[in-house]
Amino acid sequence: MAGIPPEPRRDPAGAETPRPSYYVRNPWRNVGAGAFAGASTVLSVTTLFYALGRLPLVLVGASLVVAALAFGFGLYARRRAARVDAAIFGDDR
Repeated sequence: MAGIPPEPRRDPAGAETPRPSYYVRNPWRNVGAGAFAGASTVLSVTTLFYALGRLPLVLVGASLVVAALAFGFGLYARRRAARVDAAIFGDDR
Protein backbone atom coordinates (compact mmCIF):
# COMPACT_ATOMS: atom_id res chain seq x y z
CA MET A 1 0.00 0.00 0.00
CA ALA A 2 2.90 2.36 0.55
CA GLY A 3 3.82 2.59 -3.12
CA ILE A 4 0.30 2.67 -4.57
CA PRO A 5 -1.19 6.15 -4.93
CA PRO A 6 -4.82 6.45 -3.83
CA GLU A 7 -7.41 6.68 -6.56
CA PRO A 8 -9.09 10.04 -6.96
CA ARG A 9 -12.56 10.25 -5.48
CA ARG A 10 -15.40 10.48 -7.94
CA ASP A 11 -18.03 13.12 -7.53
CA PRO A 12 -21.50 11.55 -7.46
CA ALA A 13 -22.88 14.44 -9.51
CA GLY A 14 -20.39 13.65 -12.28
CA ALA A 15 -18.32 16.83 -12.11
CA GLU A 16 -14.78 16.44 -13.38
CA THR A 17 -12.95 19.02 -11.28
CA PRO A 18 -14.03 20.65 -8.03
CA ARG A 19 -15.02 24.27 -8.08
CA PRO A 20 -12.25 26.54 -6.79
CA SER A 21 -12.74 27.93 -3.33
CA TYR A 22 -14.28 31.37 -2.88
CA TYR A 23 -11.27 32.52 -0.88
CA VAL A 24 -8.87 31.38 -3.57
CA ARG A 25 -10.73 33.45 -6.13
CA ASN A 26 -10.96 36.46 -3.80
CA PRO A 27 -7.78 36.77 -1.73
CA TRP A 28 -8.76 40.24 -0.50
CA ARG A 29 -11.18 38.65 2.00
CA ASN A 30 -8.28 37.04 3.86
CA VAL A 31 -6.20 40.22 3.67
CA GLY A 32 -9.00 42.27 5.20
CA ALA A 33 -9.53 39.80 8.02
CA GLY A 34 -5.80 39.73 8.69
CA ALA A 35 -5.61 43.52 8.83
CA PHE A 36 -8.44 43.72 11.36
CA ALA A 37 -6.87 40.94 13.41
CA GLY A 38 -3.53 42.74 13.33
CA ALA A 39 -5.09 45.99 14.54
CA SER A 40 -6.86 44.14 17.34
CA THR A 41 -3.66 42.39 18.38
CA VAL A 42 -1.69 45.64 18.46
CA LEU A 43 -4.33 47.27 20.64
CA SER A 44 -4.52 44.27 22.99
CA VAL A 45 -0.76 44.02 23.47
CA THR A 46 -0.49 47.79 23.92
CA THR A 47 -3.22 47.77 26.56
CA LEU A 48 -1.64 44.86 28.39
CA PHE A 49 1.85 46.32 28.56
CA TYR A 50 0.63 49.82 29.39
CA ALA A 51 -1.50 48.44 32.21
CA LEU A 52 1.55 46.60 33.56
CA GLY A 53 3.53 49.84 33.46
CA ARG A 54 6.05 48.54 30.93
CA LEU A 55 5.16 50.83 28.03
CA PRO A 56 5.74 54.59 28.01
CA LEU A 57 2.94 56.86 26.85
CA VAL A 58 4.85 57.86 23.70
CA LEU A 59 4.93 54.25 22.53
CA VAL A 60 1.22 53.92 23.31
CA GLY A 61 0.58 56.77 20.88
CA ALA A 62 2.77 55.13 18.25
CA SER A 63 0.92 51.84 18.74
CA LEU A 64 -2.42 53.60 18.30
CA VAL A 65 -1.20 55.07 15.02
CA VAL A 66 -0.06 51.64 13.81
CA ALA A 67 -3.40 50.10 14.81
CA ALA A 68 -5.31 52.88 13.04
CA LEU A 69 -3.25 52.32 9.88
CA ALA A 70 -3.92 48.57 10.02
CA PHE A 71 -7.64 49.22 10.51
CA GLY A 72 -7.65 51.63 7.57
CA PHE A 73 -5.93 49.04 5.40
CA GLY A 74 -8.58 46.53 6.49
CA LEU A 75 -11.31 48.90 5.29
CA TYR A 76 -9.47 49.29 1.99
CA ALA A 77 -9.19 45.51 1.65
CA ARG A 78 -12.93 45.13 2.31
CA ARG A 79 -13.68 47.58 -0.49
CA ARG A 80 -11.33 45.72 -2.85
CA ALA A 81 -12.96 42.42 -1.88
CA ALA A 82 -16.37 43.86 -2.72
CA ARG A 83 -15.10 44.91 -6.14
CA VAL A 84 -13.68 41.45 -6.79
CA ASP A 85 -16.98 39.91 -5.68
CA ALA A 86 -18.85 42.17 -8.09
CA ALA A 87 -16.53 41.12 -10.91
CA ILE A 88 -16.87 37.41 -10.08
CA PHE A 89 -20.60 37.25 -9.46
CA GLY A 90 -21.72 40.05 -11.75
CA ASP A 91 -23.23 42.10 -8.95
CA ASP A 92 -23.50 45.84 -9.20
CA ARG A 93 -22.42 46.78 -5.68
